[in-house]
Amino acid sequence: METTDNSEWKFDVKYKQKLETEEAKLIIEGAETAFNDSIETSVRILDRTTSLLQLVAGVLVGLVAYAIGDWEKTASFDAILITAIAGIAYYFLLGIFFIYPNIRPMEYVLPGTQPKKVINDTVFDLPKDNRLKLLYITKITNLQAGITENRAKNDKRWKIYKQSLNLLFYSPIVLIVVYLISRRYFL
Repeated sequence: METTDNSEWKFDVKYKQKLETEEAKLIIEGAETAFNDSIETSVRILDRTTSLLQLVAGVLVGLVAYAIGDWEKTASFDAILITAIAGIAYYFLLGIFFIYPNIRPMEYVLPGTQPKKVINDTVFDLPKDNRLKLLYITKITNLQAGITENRAKNDKRWKIYKQSLNLLFYSPIVLIVVYLISRRYFL
């Protein structure tokens, strides 16, 4: 899901007078659903990236064990050992530069408005109907800001996840090329 609008959204003043309480409640309900989806999406990204990390870690352990065993057995560089070492470097770099940064904790916007922003003279000097409307508008604006920021972070994390997946998918081709090149020099 790509976010196309990166500009900061503001509640248009011309709608302030037209907004009814029931409309505001309906807008807030939809915004809360979208906001919650942005948080749930971050959890899905984390789960998928963690699975990739486990896969890469397993491959790394296997390649390191193979390289150590092969070195102890033959004590010489051959095409397969060179390929294993290249694979270790490839998967290590994939994990360090793509997968690991995507599972590090990331700060997301949480729902709600700080009371200090709405419990003040500006709000409570207004008539009751206008005050309620202002509180609804504040909640709508804050939800939209949270949705926009969280989706931007999710878009970035999805992009990193897809790059990681592509690098993992094409890794056998890289290793085959390394093997063919090293075979030519280490026969």
